[in-house]
Amino acid sequence: MTIMGEGTSSQETPEGLFLVWLFAQPQGADIATAARLEITRMGRMEIATETRARLIGMLIQAAVTPQCVNRKTRRQRH
Repeated sequence: MTIMGEGTSSQETPEGLFLVWLFAQPQGADIATAARLEITRMGRMEIATETRARLIGMLIQAAVTPQCVNRKTRRQRH
C-alpha cells in the first residue's frame, strides 16, 4: 500500500499518513524495505513540500531502524 493510497486524504497529517501506511503492511513484512520503496514513490506524489519532507523523514527512520535484534548475534556483556 502506498501512503496516499485509497481512503487517505492529502489533508491528513504526515504522522497520520505514516501510521496508516505502517499498519497496512502485512504481518511479517520487511518494514525497512517497504519504507525504502515508499521513499522512491514519494517523488511522484502531489502533496505539500513540508508534508513530503516530514513523511520522508519518518520513512527514513523506518528504513534504518532495526526491527529486532537476534540474541545470538547481539554483543554480549562480560
